[in-house]
Amino acid sequence: MSCPPSEERRKVVITGAAGMLGSALLALVPPLVRAVGVDMAEGDLSDPDGARRALGPRRPHIVIHCAAYTDVDGCTRDPQGAFLHNATATRNVARVCAELGARLVMISTDYVFDGTKGSPYTEQDPTDPLNVYGESKLAAERLAAEELGDLLIVRTQWLYGPGGRNFVATIIKRAREQGEVRVVADQWGSPTYTRDLAAALWQGALSDARGLVHVTNQGEATWADLAERALAAAGLEGTTVHRISSADWPTPTVRPRYSVLDNSRWARLGFTPLRPWTEAVEEYVKTFL
Repeated sequence: MSCPPSEERRKVVITGAAGMLGSALLALVPPLVRAVGVDMAEGDLSDPDGARRALGPRRPHIVIHCAAYTDVDGCTRDPQGAFLHNATATRNVARVCAELGARLVMISTDYVFDGTKGSPYTEQDPTDPLNVYGESKLAAERLAAEELGDLLIVRTQWLYGPGGRNFVATIIKRAREQGEVRVVADQWGSPTYTRDLAAALWQGALSDARGLVHVTNQGEATWADLAERALAAAGLEGTTVHRISSADWPTPTVRPRYSVLDNSRWARLGFTPLRPWTEAVEEYVKTFL
């Protein structure tokens, strides 16, 4: 389903360009693409006029919408802000894309699921978010789909990479300072490296793929598994990793226990699956930490 790139340079706007995923996209711009990043300084996407100011003058062929309120506990404490910056902003971006005739690629999350299925989630599985963050991102998916047809929604999870706060960097810093870490061992997902995801997003954006698709690095892990692999890559194998339950880690947010995403539709569309998460985290740690 993927299409060869046109000889015409395509203009792509990346929202949330200062964030971890946005910066990865800007670092990996393909040939024949002219990419520009926008962030809050260019316009408040939660305001319709702000979205038009940020996107309209740039006349993009494609918008990759990474901007979001991703602080999960912050969303729990501030539901109004979560829906404003996740759902309303996405609707505004989608409306501007419809006005410009632009294609939209938006980033969503595994948190649209409740984690009770017990096997990897496909795009056809029913959604049932457990928390405000998941609810606001599910609302964003639905609002975007109401506004335009040329839409690709990419659900992913457990992101880490250069250019932002993330679990891997935090756990290594804590291990170096304290010599031991406490990590939840009863939640499962697929840790995903932003640079691998960014390369995949460029493939999807420049194709004619539409609808929902799940994209993560291959394999599954608990947070404790991820911590141990990252610490080994950093030469910190001697760190004591205390494997704890979710109940032992106080948080205002209920999180899904098993929210691994099935990536088989990505492969059926003709795209290359991302490499195993174990390889990706080792590269990240050795290159950036």
